[in-house]
Amino acid sequence: MGVAGFALRPDPAQEPAGLPALPARTLPGLSASLSLIHRGFSVGPEAMVLRGSDRRMYALGGVARLQAGSGRLRPFILIGAGSYSWDRKMVLAFAPAGGAVWTGDVTGFTGSLGGGLILGGRRTAMVVEARGHKNLGHGPDFGARDLLTISAGGRFSW
Repeated sequence: MGVAGFALRPDPAQEPAGLPALPARTLPGLSASLSLIHRGFSVGPEAMVLRGSDRRMYALGGVARLQAGSGRLRPFILIGAGSYSWDRKMVLAFAPAGGAVWTGDVTGFTGSLGGGLILGGRRTAMVVEARGHKNLGHGPDFGARDLLTISAGGRFSW
């Protein structure tokens, strides 16, 4: 699925000491999941990559969806969790090629909650979903990275 992520501005009190504050930013990306589906309930692993000009995020985890109804338009709720790793672009005076390098910023356990719609049949369908992602595994020295995402794509079943 294609993803539009909105990285919220971190709480300045939780940012690592000595690093510049990160602004809120929209990040485009992709996500994919592989699910086992039984009677409107699905569960399985998922991965997501978001990349912006000054920030990147990689996620690997799992998601469970519970859909209502059995018609062509089926709403669902979801809950997910996983490891989210954030990188930021840093300008270093001693770095080659203009001074900008990517550095690991924060990795932590993150939970997500959201919902969406499935439009189509059992084998192929379009999917749209919205989620809030809350960083749950940060400490005072590592900052927090919360995220809102809107995703759209296709589902293929066999």
